Amino acid sequence: MERKAFTNIRSMLGGLARAMNLINPDVEHHHEQTAYFAYAIAEEMGLDVESIHLIIYASLLHDVGSIILEKPASLAEIEQDAEKYAYIGANMLRDLPNFEPIANVIQYCQSSWSELLKVIDNNEDCLECARLSSIIHTADVISSCIRPDVPVLNQVEDVCKVIEMGSGKEFLPEAVDAFLRIKNLEVVWLDAINKPEFLMYFTGVMHEISLDDTVELTKLMSRIIDYRSSFTAMHSAGVAASARELARLAGMSEEDCLKMQIAGNLHDVGKLMVPREILEKPDKLTDEEFNIVKEHPYFTRLILMDIDGFSDIANWAGFHHEKLNGRGYPFHFDADNLDLGSRIMAVADIFSAITEVRPYREGMKKEKAISVLNENAERGDICSKIVGLLTEHYEEVDLARETESREAGKRYFESLEK
Repeated sequence: MERKAFTNIRSMLGGLARAMNLINPDVEHHHEQTAYFAYAIAEEMGLDVESIHLIIYASLLHDVGSIILEKPASLAEIEQDAEKYAYIGANMLRDLPNFEPIANVIQYCQSSWSELLKVIDNNEDCLECARLSSIIHTADVISSCIRPDVPVLNQVEDVCKVIEMGSGKEFLPEAVDAFLRIKNLEVVWLDAINKPEFLMYFTGVMHEISLDDTVELTKLMSRIIDYRSSFTAMHSAGVAASARELARLAGMSEEDCLKMQIAGNLHDVGKLMVPREILEKPDKLTDEEFNIVKEHPYFTRLILMDIDGFSDIANWAGFHHEKLNGRGYPFHFDADNLDLGSRIMAVADIFSAITEVRPYREGMKKEKAISVLNENAERGDICSKIVGLLTEHYEEVDLARETESREAGKRYFESLEK
C-alpha cells in the first residue's frame, strides 16, 4: 500500500537552509546562491529535471561538513579545507533514505575537474556524478566571488574572468560555457543576490515523503545540530526516543508518536545560532551567555513553522523550555497554553540531559534522575503525570534513549574519522 505523503523534500531542505544560516550570518544565503547559480547553469546545459533537482539539493547542503568548526568561519576559511568538509558532509548524509545520490555529489563538489577526471576512470555513472559535482563547484566559486559591498552587475565581468580562466582545469568546460551564455541576463544575478530561495519553487512538490521517511530525514537535521559539539552529540536522538516512548505510553496516536520523535530530533535546531564555546562551557553561564541560549527555542519554532505539515511539531519542539507555572522561556506560557505534546517534550528534554554522559560528567542513575524530575514537578515546572509515567516505565524509556543515543554517538565519531 502506498504510504501517505506528510511533507516534501523542497520544504524540508528549505528549512534546513534557513537553519544553516543561523550558524554564521556572514555566509547567510551562500548556499541558496550556490544552488541558484547551479540551477541556472544546469538548465542552460539542458539537463533533465531529476538531475537539476539533485544539483539543487546537493548545493543547499554542500558545506554541511563545516558544522564541525569550533567557531563560525568566513567563506575564505571554509574554502581552505573545502574538500575535507565535503567528505565529512557526504558521510553525514549517506545513510539517510534517498540521500545517497546527494551525498555522492557533495563528496566531490569541492574538487577540481582535473582531479575528478583522475577519479572517475571512464566509469559512466561516476562521470555523470562528477559532472554534477563540478557544476556545483563552479556555482560555489561564482557565489564566493561576489562582494556584498559592490553592486552585483558591476562585478559580472570580473567574476566571469575567474570562471573562464578555470575552464577545463578547475571547472567542467560545459558548465563554464553554459555560464558564459547566461552571464548577460541581469535577472540571474539579481535573483541570486536578492531572492535566491526562488529556486525552491522550481523543484515543485514532486518529492513528497511519508511520515516515516520524514522521521529519518530529520535525523539529518539533528546530526547537524549535535555535530556542533561532542558534548551534545547524542542529545537530540535521546530526546527523540524518550519523547516517542512517553507519547506512546500516554496514549497518543501512532502518527503523533512519530511526530513527537521528529520534534525531539529538531527541538534544538535553534541552537545553531549559539556559539560553540557557550554550548561546551562546563561551568555556569553568565547572565549574558544565558540570554543567548534563551533565544534558541524561539528560532527552533520560527524555522519549523515554515515546513509543510509541521505546525504541531513546531510547537512541541519550540516549547520545550516552557514551564507549567509560566516561568519558562522564551514565551512564558503556562499550563493553559501547553498541550500534552509540549509537556512530554519538556520532560523528555530534562530526562535526556541529566541521564546522558557528557565529557565533564557521568549521567545520573535511575534513583537520582527520578528525584530530580520529581523536584521539577513539585515546583510546578513540568507535568507530574508525565513524570509518573516515566517513573513507572523507566527501564523501557531509558533503554530507548540509550540505544538511540549510542547509535547517534557512533555516527558522530565515525563521520569525523572517515
